[in-house]
Amino acid sequence: MADLRNSRFWDKELEGGLPDCRLSPSTREKSIVMRGRMAFEKVYCANCGVESGLVTAEWSAHVFYVCNACVGINGAPPGCVEAPEEIVRGTAKRN
Repeated sequence: MADLRNSRFWDKELEGGLPDCRLSPSTREKSIVMRGRMAFEKVYCANCGVESGLVTAEWSAHVFYVCNACVGINGAPPGCVEAPEEIVRGTAKRN
């Protein structure tokens, strides 16, 4: 699996100083979840650390996530854009 975060093609400024909500590269291999032939990485809430789902290993070079409970208590982080659920789940209609 290619690690896009360390790629010369990844622009670190796109992260906006936000942490990546997956495990560090040194511990990620131990937590890979296989579904069929797809490799998934666990995603954790940036605020409380609760395990909050999976993303395909190659989906994005950077994932920032805050769980619904933390958003309900603290509000959405400033400057963050919520990805529509259809896009995250891959069910968006294509033209």
